[in-house]
This record gives sequence, C-alpha cells and structure tokens, in this order.
Amino acid sequence: MKIVFVGHVCVDKNVVRGETETLYGGGVVHGAVTAQRLGAEAAVLTKCAEPDRPNFHLMSDIGAQVIFLPTPTSTSIRNVYPSDNPDDRESSLISRATPFGEADLDMITGLNADVVHVNPLWFGEFPPPLLAALRPRVAMLCADAQGFLRVAGPDGRMAHRDFAGKQEALALLDLFKVDSNEAFLLTGEEQPQKATRAVHALGPRMVLLTHRDGVCVFDGSAFHESAFSGFTLEGRTGRGDTCTASFLIARGRGMDLANAAAFAAVVTSRKMQYRGPFRG
Repeated sequence: MKIVFVGHVCVDKNVVRGETETLYGGGVVHGAVTAQRLGAEAAVLTKCAEPDRPNFHLMSDIGAQVIFLPTPTSTSIRNVYPSDNPDDRESSLISRATPFGEADLDMITGLNADVVHVNPLWFGEFPPPLLAALRPRVAMLCADAQGFLRVAGPDGRMAHRDFAGKQEALALLDLFKVDSNEAFLLTGEEQPQKATRAVHALGPRMVLLTHRDGVCVFDGSAFHESAFSGFTLEGRTGRGDTCTASFLIARGRGMDLANAAAFAAVVTSRKMQYRGPFRG
C-alpha cells in the first residue's frame, strides 16, 4: 500500500507548561513516519526552504520518499498548551511556505499512490478548488480539516473559521479527518458521536473524528468508536495525523471499521506518550 501525504512540513515552537521546544514536524511528517513504520510505502510532497530541509531527515532516514518543492520560507507555527486538556491549543503562524498550485498536481499523481492524503496546516496552503482538480486523478482522496478551517489573522493568530463551498469540497472526499473542535465549527454538534454523523451528512464518504478520549468513525451505515489509553501534553502534537495514517493502513489491510478504529486508537495512544512522530 502506498500513501502520498501532501502538505507543508513545519518548524513547530511548542510551549508546554511555559517551556518552549522546537520540533520539526507537520502533519505530513507524522503521517508518513507512522505509515512507513507500520509497513506501508509512504511518500511526501511538501514545500520547505532549503536551509531547513536537513532538519526533516527522519522521513527519508526510515525509507519514505520525500519531494521538497522550492519556497523562500518554511511554514513555522507556535503552539501553546495553556491547560492539561490536549484539545485546548493556541496556535499562531510565524511564517508560511508558498501555497500549492495546480502545477503541483502532476507531481502528486505521478507518485502513483493507492491513497492521497491532503494534510495542510493553514487555510490557503492547499486551496479548496484544487481538490476538484485532483479528485478524478486519484483512486482514494482524503483530507484533514485543519488546513481548510484554520485561518491566520494579520497578527498570525490562528482561529478556526468555516469556509464557503464546504459541501461541494467535502463531497469529493473518501475520508475526512476532523477533531472535536473542527466538527463543532462545521456542524454545531459538541457530542462526538453526533458530530461524526453530522460531518458525514456534509458529503464525505467516511469521517474519522478524534477527541480527548478517543476516535469515532462513520461511513453512513456503520458507526464505531475506540478509546485512547492515555496521553501526555508533549505527545499531543501529531495525534490526528498518526490516527489517520494508522486507520488508512488498517483499512488497506482489510480490517473492518471496528477493528480499524481500534488499531488506530492503539497506535495513536502509543504515540501520545512522547514528543515527535510514532516510533514503531
């Protein structure tokens, strides 16, 4: 199974209990490392300034294929966790890499993947109209809500905002990943089970929702959920990306929804015990 992860890598400045740590991550890093360490073939199409590229060596070190597209600056985000709730996060955009454009789609389809997962970090990084252009060119198209709902203001502060044309965009997706805050913004539903179903009603074939306590999945007929076994705040970054990658691999191996959700919860729980990507 081959999965291509599309999105910016990120120079993360994570502030936990008042202490700042620099990590070289981004959703595509967490997703690709998880997939590769679980036995899949992972590829990453990203944009990163040349001086920062050596800091993201982990992906290629473990065998993932990485294509860096040119950009004058890299995306960098400051994440502050003000409480012990891992869903309580304040983020601000320090700098941003060049957005993806239609010319980049040939690079994606040229990788001949079974699954393409679009995992941007901020709104505009992968403009929603590109989903329509990409859809007929790939077998399975997935996306993470973060890069379509997280908008940076003039001061860099990132807040979640609904976006125009969401139903047309979401109807293009085989899998849509959201967390509880994103689902609430899209649907007004706070309860995870209801929120998962409400997001599905917007058009994607399947919804994967993560929240403080676990993961929910719904494909229009069957609903399943599985609990996380614990977490640390330091391990919170990358939760959804790890969960998505492990769920996709479980499905690729023929697991039904219940077992795939359980598998993803176990893998994600392990990753949330420490900083950085899943260690295997």
